[in-house]
Amino acid sequence: CAGERPGEGRPAAAALHRLPRGGAGDIHDGLLDCHWHHARFDITCGATLDPWADDVACFQVVERDGQVLVDPRPPACDARSHGLERLQQGLDDSLGLVIAKAVVELHQAKVPVRAALAVGARHGATQRADGWQPGMSILSAMANVLGDLDEMDRVRAQVHALRQIARDTSGRPVRRPLAGLGASGRDVAGLRRWFRQTVEVRDADGAERILRTLVESHGVVAALDAVLVAATDHRYADVGHTLDYAVKCAELSEHLGPQEDPELVALLFTSLVPQLVGMRRMEETSSWRRPVDVAGLVADAEIPSEPFAAPSGEDADPLADEEELVALLLADDPGASVASLVDRLRAGTSPVALADAVVTAAVERVLRFGVANETIDWDTVHHTLTYANAVAEGMRRAPSPELFRAVLDGAMSVYLDRFLNIPPASLPREKSAGQVADFAESLLGACDRRCNVDEVAALVWGHLESGGEPARVLALICQAVLREDAGFHELQQLDIAWRRVQRRGSHRTARLALVAAARWAASQLPTQRAREQTFDIALRLRQGEHLHEA
Repeated sequence: CAGERPGEGRPAAAALHRLPRGGAGDIHDGLLDCHWHHARFDITCGATLDPWADDVACFQVVERDGQVLVDPRPPACDARSHGLERLQQGLDDSLGLVIAKAVVELHQAKVPVRAALAVGARHGATQRADGWQPGMSILSAMANVLGDLDEMDRVRAQVHALRQIARDTSGRPVRRPLAGLGASGRDVAGLRRWFRQTVEVRDADGAERILRTLVESHGVVAALDAVLVAATDHRYADVGHTLDYAVKCAELSEHLGPQEDPELVALLFTSLVPQLVGMRRMEETSSWRRPVDVAGLVADAEIPSEPFAAPSGEDADPLADEEELVALLLADDPGASVASLVDRLRAGTSPVALADAVVTAAVERVLRFGVANETIDWDTVHHTLTYANAVAEGMRRAPSPELFRAVLDGAMSVYLDRFLNIPPASLPREKSAGQVADFAESLLGACDRRCNVDEVAALVWGHLESGGEPARVLALICQAVLREDAGFHELQQLDIAWRRVQRRGSHRTARLALVAAARWAASQLPTQRAREQTFDIALRLRQGEHLHEA
């Protein structure tokens, strides 16, 4: 399609839109109309009148002796600049196809993932007035697992996260970030106290200015510590989301590199403030007060300050008697759970190891979740697990006696979830499917059947017990989830399983975490897979393939 013909031998630009085989397009008055979805393209530059269709490439065209000749070589282009520009446009307009095409382009050009993460993080931190949203946590979680995914799943993971950020911000009032306190001479301890006070009285402006000052003057660890302490001044805030968001913010900052863009890191942390000042405080709910006042048990606990030193980042070995402690946490005596955790801490046990034991107990709740419960009840055990996981990671980065209250909160949530294990589901090792000939095909096939919880769990456990590599099993579970229209919780489960494998390798508790993630995901699958179809179209367009071929 040459459009209006240039003089003989003179080059011109023409937009070529790859149509599906058997499809067609018409040119009229300088516009190419695609018959497939009726998008219109300016043939002189490739720009579309319909943003959802995305602009198309222009190729050089000449006319010689009545013939129109097209240079089939792709036009020269800086893939990094073009891909990031198109990604930003896709985020601004919440266009899934444009986002997917941009991520594919960046991947094929071998642009470091950090570049796309930074665009998504900045967009999410500035384009919604009420701050941090699930898409930002998904971006952090997917950044965590990328290194263990197959090549195309790495691209899918980024697309999932970035599309969710676009949905979170679409049509919402933008944020107007506040400056810090300038040359404030207040020390870290003083700023920390101020921050807690402003969060307590739900003063968003004051909290934001103080937190920005902490980031800019004292660094990420000081800011994270202040946020975690304020979040744990109240019990299990917003069923764990508040603290989980804070840890995900720290993890995303690590992926971005605070030395490269300190301004962006400040924007990320201050985007947590709306969640903090608006958090629902679970001690104000009846479930945390009756028939047992579990909120009071945590408030009355006398937590020693001695075991808390500098951040360790340690991969603490499981407690020698972790099974015994987990059994206590899963029992019906919350007072005994609190007493045991505090006594162990006072005796010198690592607070990280104690936090990890609560994660193990929360994994057990997912493993034992009875399928007779309502589907929505899966979210309850999921929230406990994500909270416990966030507490353990927070304890590695910014340990404090105040944060240890969150370890106790996690234990209390494990206790409150006990009725969702009645009747308890069989543990996978009790009905293992053993090794199968083609594990990957069997697992993906099992996930094609609705709520196929038990078969999926048995497959995963059997494969792991027969010597299967945990990292490879994780990659396959991720593949099963990422091909779906996965939601926030499904993608969080991938992150938790990844973290347990990273921390504990092939230890039994890491294997059980993989089974728990597979079991939880299977309860939600399959879906319509509309996002996968969009992703496939973006991939084929980028590679010049016909869209309607199998």
